[in-house]
Amino acid sequence: MRRLNAEVDRKLAVEYEKNAIIVKVDTNEEHQFAQDMQVRGLPTLFFISPDPNKEAIRNKRLIPIQMICDILDNEM
Repeated sequence: MRRLNAEVDRKLAVEYEKNAIIVKVDTNEEHQFAQDMQVRGLPTLFFISPDPNKEAIRNKRLIPIQMICDILDNEM
């Protein structure tokens, strides 16, 4: 399983630039945001659809890049 890193983040951001906004938050600096989002461990991934009728998908573990792409392609 590949770890998310800056290069992978950039590739996802470019590939999905019209359909998704990829954001990486430094929880060491953004304590309040992490607390508000109930981040208890890292990595924590949120997939939030622009459709307000769809629930956000929250993942509290590292997942393969292909699974991230599948979520972005099929669930958002």
